[in-house]
Amino acid sequence: MLVMTMRYLEIPEEAYDALRLPPGRAEEELQQEFAVFLVKEGLLGPALARRIANMNRLAFHELLARRQVDWGGSVEDALRDLETARIAAQPDQA
Repeated sequence: MLVMTMRYLEIPEEAYDALRLPPGRAEEELQQEFAVFLVKEGLLGPALARRIANMNRLAFHELLARRQVDWGGSVEDALRDLETARIAAQPDQA
C-alpha cells in the first residue's frame, strides 16, 4: 500500500484575509492557482498538478484551457478528453 506524505504551505493570516475570495473558497482557489502556476512554469505536469488542485483530469484540463496554459498534451490526450466530455454530456438512457 502506498502511503503519501503531505506537505503544507504556510500563508500569513493577513495575506490570506486580504485575498478577497468568497468565504469557504479561498483554500480551493489557492490550490487551483498554485497548480496552474506549476504547470505554466513547467515545474509539474498536469497529472501531478491536478492532484494539488484536487480536480479530476478533465476538469483540470478545462481549467488549463480557460487560463490558456499550454501544457504540451498529446493529440491522443485531447481526443480522449473530448470523448470523455461527449459521454458525460449524453443524457442517461435509464
